[in-house]
Amino acid sequence: MSQAKRIVVIDDEEDILDFVSRVLTDGGYKVFTAKNAEDGIEVMKKEEIDLLLLDIMLPKIDGWEVIKIMKADEKMKKIPVAMLTARLDSHDKIIGLREGAVDYICKPFTADDLLSRVNDMFKYMEE
Repeated sequence: MSQAKRIVVIDDEEDILDFVSRVLTDGGYKVFTAKNAEDGIEVMKKEEIDLLLLDIMLPKIDGWEVIKIMKADEKMKKIPVAMLTARLDSHDKIIGLREGAVDYICKPFTADDLLSRVNDMFKYMEE
């Protein structure tokens, strides 16, 4: 059996972290959570990560800055990023996709939608 894909979720809302972690863990993924960018970046430096689910609006370092930090780091620059955010503006979506995000998941979302989108991202990345 293949090893479970490893996902980091960075979001400053505890209820979102708990929900996403539970849904993805139940879906067979290994999930690491972080309430801020600094902690999430530390996890990505220590672990072999297959996907980052990243909120845009974070304290101190926002999601856009996280992407810039990742692009400048040899280990992190290859980790695919999906934005996970309440920002529904099409301009934000365009920026996210232009910055290299593989998907843009808008809050609120259902468990089925989240799991389906993550599964689809991995299928697409493996093709």
